[in-house]
Amino acid sequence: MQHKKFWILVLCLGFLFPFTSSAQSREREVDKRDLRGISPQHHKYIFSLLGGAAVGAGLGFILPGEKTPLKLAMIGGGGASTWFLHTHRATLGGYHDWGMITSNTVLGGGIGWLGCNCNDGLIGGTLIGGGATAVWEALKNDHAARSTLIMQRNDFAVTTTMKERRRSLRSLGLERSAKS
Repeated sequence: MQHKKFWILVLCLGFLFPFTSSAQSREREVDKRDLRGISPQHHKYIFSLLGGAAVGAGLGFILPGEKTPLKLAMIGGGGASTWFLHTHRATLGGYHDWGMITSNTVLGGGIGWLGCNCNDGLIGGTLIGGGATAVWEALKNDHAARSTLIMQRNDFAVTTTMKERRRSLRSLGLERSAKS
């Protein structure tokens, strides 16, 4: 047991006081090399998400209300993220669908919370936004579901067209009787 405590202490001190770090011993002036890789062009998704949240929070501080900056930051961040992911389909790679679900969950939660100003609105909006997006993402490439929808739409169109033809024939008095 004593050995375990000793090694835990050594690890903690090792994390707190790095002895072999050459970067800390050398002092140099800060220059533009330190900011390399922090370009909005390299991290467009994060910058658009944070920018949308900042715009929403800014509007929230201007508008009156309780906790309005947080609500509008959720709406701004979720909306910006959703818009960015819709226009950049390759962003997040295999996690694109999860990004859409998360974005719309936050967006729906913000809208529900702003509309109701209660916890039920936040919970309801979150469930509606996330659930509806999850269903959409699950069925968007499902050809069987699309075929069923198209068949139902065509059946409705054919039925509607036949009803319209009967109505026009009735109005002209040319409808065939069922007995003949």
